Amino acid sequence: MKLGEIFCDGMILQANKPIRIFGDGEGNVTACFLGAEKQIESSGGRWVIEFEPQPYGGPYELKVSMNGDTVIIRDIMVGEVILFAGQSNMQFRMNEEITPLDEYVDDDNMRIFVSERLEEGEPFSPVDGWVKCRRETVDNWSAIGYLTGLEMRHAGTPSVGVVVCSQGASIIQSWIDEKIYVGSELEVPLERMHVDARCKQYSAFNKNGKLYHFMLERLMPYSFGNVVWYQGESNTSRDEGRIYTKLLEMMINCWRSAFKDETLPFYVVQIADFTDREGWKLVQQAQLDAEKVIDGVHTVISADVCEKEMIHPVTKGLLSKRIFESMKSNATI
Repeated sequence: MKLGEIFCDGMILQANKPIRIFGDGEGNVTACFLGAEKQIESSGGRWVIEFEPQPYGGPYELKVSMNGDTVIIRDIMVGEVILFAGQSNMQFRMNEEITPLDEYVDDDNMRIFVSERLEEGEPFSPVDGWVKCRRETVDNWSAIGYLTGLEMRHAGTPSVGVVVCSQGASIIQSWIDEKIYVGSELEVPLERMHVDARCKQYSAFNKNGKLYHFMLERLMPYSFGNVVWYQGESNTSRDEGRIYTKLLEMMINCWRSAFKDETLPFYVVQIADFTDREGWKLVQQAQLDAEKVIDGVHTVISADVCEKEMIHPVTKGLLSKRIFESMKSNATI
């Protein structure tokens, strides 16, 4: 019997949405939060206890008792929690971005949690828990996560949780439950997929459903205010480009169902103008079309606010500001 790894000191819970505490194992669980007590008897597998939505606030404590053992989680804030997901441009760190070191900030009310990854060498992992923003560690933050969170804090959001779930060179099929994708009309034969899907170096994570199960399921069904999705470079084969909007819709529907939030807003960052290859342009167009055909999806253009000559543009500040402005204009923060 254990709690999900995201539940630890310093965590940030999403305001104004159900608060779900979950874990795995068999037995009796009692959770106490803000004067409310809930119990559940688990017969094995994942258990979930749900509390009523709460406004911004904190710090609070959560007490969870499992089969006689008690865990107390302290310094909990209720604020805005954003899931930043995708491939290398989302994984791209501040030490690769152009912001000068002397502009980094200390901010106790902006915190990052990074999901477990199959690749080694990531500076943050669930073992670190929720890491408060410190000048000396900002270098290791997802650049888009940090800079978007900073925009939110500057605008007065009381606390911001940055949850990062990313893997460079990952294909979208790896982020979709394979039970939905395999055998569907959208399944693309391996030989007609982008080369990243066949690359031996990426074989640990570029399998149908692999990252969905390994990275995302650890977080389900945590409540998020918004999802920022920056991916697509590894699906720029002609066949995948033609159906990328539908693949994106399949993934979004899958995530919304698993996170128990059918209206969870998605902000899809359009990949940059790196090449004129047909498949690349098809994915860009698919991402542009996404907000027209998928409810609750908003496309964020990157091409005019970042470098065009590199697949990993080093300027992320203007893009992050645009992500924030889109959230604000669409009233999802």
